Amino acid sequence: MLAIYLFLLVFLLVLFILFTAIVLTFKFKVLSVEEKKELGGIFTVKWLLFSYTFSIKEPEEEKSIPEKPEPEEAESRKEDLLKSELKMQMEKDREPGEKKPEEETLIFEGKEKRGIFARLRRKKETGQEVEVEAKKGMSTREKLHWGLEAYKALRKPLLRLFSDTLSAIKIKNLKADLTFGLSDPADTGMLCGLIHALLGTVYNRCRNCSFSVCPVFMETLLDFRGNAEIRIKIYSLIFPFLKFIFNGKTLSFTYSIVKEKLRGSSKVNS
Repeated sequence: MLAIYLFLLVFLLVLFILFTAIVLTFKFKVLSVEEKKELGGIFTVKWLLFSYTFSIKEPEEEKSIPEKPEPEEAESRKEDLLKSELKMQMEKDREPGEKKPEEETLIFEGKEKRGIFARLRRKKETGQEVEVEAKKGMSTREKLHWGLEAYKALRKPLLRLFSDTLSAIKIKNLKADLTFGLSDPADTGMLCGLIHALLGTVYNRCRNCSFSVCPVFMETLLDFRGNAEIRIKIYSLIFPFLKFIFNGKTLSFTYSIVKEKLRGSSKVNS
């Protein structure tokens, strides 16, 4: 009986987590004119008992302050300079035909070890050539081929995933004011029409929405102020991804990629 109670408790806890919505709150302010530029915002994430807030601010230029050398570093530099001066003086005092003892030992050792280094270098070069051939990726022609195959096979599943994900996102509140102007008045009018066309889809999915667009044709500026509240339930995102993963076209395309990879690895090993 205790095991059954524990199973039911875990099952109810999982359902509670899946059906509890994640609340995303946005507050943005963007101002860009010739005299002044501002960027700020707050992004808050709430889920169950957890809450975290991100603040967005305009990056400030950091002034680099020159570091002063510490007294210990200054002393070590002085010692290095003195040592280098002593070495230069000793080299000047040495006779021209005289050789350093280190140079004589290096000459004898170099003659004996030259053949060993050449052999090791040859082995490294051959090993690198083998690794390059083994790790050689697909050519551009093969990439284009697989890109076209992916587009043909995954076009409909990806569109279905995108639409299901959008339907899972619920816009509870949206308020924004946009004032903008481009250098060309014709571009300003085209952009204004595009924004109004996109707002039509937003109004269909949002109950409490107010969005005002004010184009300015005689000046270049951008002034945006808005806030939004979005809710997402975890279970509404899991099912679309499961549908996409276990779709027949997705599975067949994945199988063809794995088959091609195994065939290429077998050729390299042989």
